[in-house]
Amino acid sequence: MTTAGIVRRIDELGRIVIPKEMRRTMHLKEGDEMEILSSGDALTLRKYSSFESVLPIIRSAAKLLAKATDANVLFVNTTEVTVAEGKDKKYYQSAPLSEEFMNKVRSRRTEVLHGDDIKGMFADRDANCVYCVLEPVIVGGDLIGAAVLMLSGLPSDVSRAYLNFCVELIAAALM
Repeated sequence: MTTAGIVRRIDELGRIVIPKEMRRTMHLKEGDEMEILSSGDALTLRKYSSFESVLPIIRSAAKLLAKATDANVLFVNTTEVTVAEGKDKKYYQSAPLSEEFMNKVRSRRTEVLHGDDIKGMFADRDANCVYCVLEPVIVGGDLIGAAVLMLSGLPSDVSRAYLNFCVELIAAALM
């Protein structure tokens, strides 16, 4: 969404209010981190993702996990898929998450999902799996995102342990 013509004043503390419609469109919630970039006399705001600082590690972990489990592996922030690996990786890359699934990510709980919980994962497409394991990535008490293992059958203890190991590895890299 490109909007022009909105003027806001800077208050005494240097704050500017982002209009409600823009926050809604970008799925910005209270507490979200924003990255501020400057170029000449222009400022650019964008939603900050800690995943970007360790993207090579995430891609490698996702690729190895997909190979070891024969499943699709997703790393998501709180709005969309950041990294996708497995046979359907092109289908899932950058897929927007549904509000319902974003709330599951924000709950910070490891969950095994199937049935109706999987049908509503994405805002614009169906999930091609029977089960998925959602494992949050938490660093220093902050929710960074989640890893999602998408399976055609019930997840084994080994695949869940692999997923947990990858999440712990990424969390350690972000510290």
